Amino acid sequence: MIQRLQSLFLLLASAAATATFFVPLSNFVSEMAYYKFYITGIEHISPNPQELFSVGFVLPLAILFGIIAIMSLGAIFLYKNRPMQIKLSQIGIFLNIITILGILFYYIPEIEKATNVSADYVNAYGIYMPLISLLSLVLANRFIKKDEKLVNSFDRLR
Repeated sequence: MIQRLQSLFLLLASAAATATFFVPLSNFVSEMAYYKFYITGIEHISPNPQELFSVGFVLPLAILFGIIAIMSLGAIFLYKNRPMQIKLSQIGIFLNIITILGILFYYIPEIEKATNVSADYVNAYGIYMPLISLLSLVLANRFIKKDEKLVNSFDRLR
């Protein structure tokens, strides 16, 4: 049934992955410059903005989060095919871990090197969206497996 608890978690994971497109992942603030790191690009807030990175720099992140959002939303409607739901949520978990590691260990240090400004996560709530998406996918996967185990136990009784 579509009104299961894992459907809510999958919807939350899709919403969090979609929200990463609209909120900055981190800010880079100094006395001379102010940058916002979005999943779609790096925005330089100044009267004369300069392009530090091309769109291709963050394109893999945007593609991965798009895939995560679509897979999470699509998995909701596969409620009759629980093994496929489990596979899609596991793939989503894997992609989410890759994006989180990529953000923290590749993108943020590269931007810090190019701008000579350290990252500020306090005012950037977008950094938490991949974590919310990951946690939601893990919980959805847990409840899908629980349902599958329950259905399999009824099959053994017949």
